[in-house]
Amino acid sequence: MATAPTTALSMKLLVDTRAWHVLFAEASKDVVDLLSLPIGTFVKILEENSSIVGCVGCLYDSSENLKGTYL
Repeated sequence: MATAPTTALSMKLLVDTRAWHVLFAEASKDVVDLLSLPIGTFVKILEENSSIVGCVGCLYDSSENLKGTYL
């Protein structure tokens, strides 16, 4: 039985270990696509019921406004 080819996804994070904040993230377009699909669905559901508050809305807006040259 043939197996499907696998793709490795990687992300580099610069983390402030004292405050537990991600300062910078570097990822491929495949990672951004993978993460933005579930977040996009989640955000659309929230928009129907209430306004989006917090980092989820900011993360989604940032991925939507990202220029193609960075993907």
